Amino acid sequence: MAFLEGVGITKRFGGIVALNSVNFRIERGQIVGLIGPNGAGKTTLFNAVAGAYKPTSGQVLFDGQDMTGLASYEMCRHGIARTFQVARPFPDMTCRENVLVAIINRRQSNSPAEQNRLAEETLEFVGLGDQRRTQAKNLNLIEKKKLEMARALATDPKLVLLDEVLGGLNTQEIGQAIELVRRLRDERGQTVFWIEHVMGAVMNAAEKVIVLNEGTKLMEGTPSEVVTDERVIQAYLGHA
Repeated sequence: MAFLEGVGITKRFGGIVALNSVNFRIERGQIVGLIGPNGAGKTTLFNAVAGAYKPTSGQVLFDGQDMTGLASYEMCRHGIARTFQVARPFPDMTCRENVLVAIINRRQSNSPAEQNRLAEETLEFVGLGDQRRTQAKNLNLIEKKKLEMARALATDPKLVLLDEVLGGLNTQEIGQAIELVRRLRDERGQTVFWIEHVMGAVMNAAEKVIVLNEGTKLMEGTPSEVVTDERVIQAYLGHA
């Protein structure tokens, strides 16, 4: 059984079919990219996996359990955490306070002293240790994205859903973010499902890529297979 599996996931909004019987499998410890043009259904699929949307039909299977229709906070307590394309910190709270809010929702309860230690460790891991007392509203873009990731990691997830963590970053910052994504798997043992438009990053870090187009899975394969597939080129990548 796959670590995360979508079985015929369909999501309708009235007469609009945002996802049409999408099937996919992700194994434990993989970094898997999710790509496709705007409006392809990528974030809708994330919302179905993370519990923000209940699928109209189909199943979300995670770590041996049927999680279909559970609320997002229940998904989180089972070990699924996500970031958002637009970072959503509590602006008047410090970085440390933002992470402490997330730690409250961990699958295992901790003492206040342990919560403080975990907050410090998580901020150090993403590179915000020196910003622990900085209010979130005073962070720059990459720092806000790191804080968004820290809040997700603070819930002690088994699976991390990353929604365009590289958007708006410069070349140097993209390199830092890619390295951080790799470390999630290599140092923390977490499985990563990653929406991304920066194809160079997906090529460098992902082991498998799933392609959506108009709510349907177009294909999945290794990064090299995906970027040379004529269907993907026509629907998303375009010819040079």
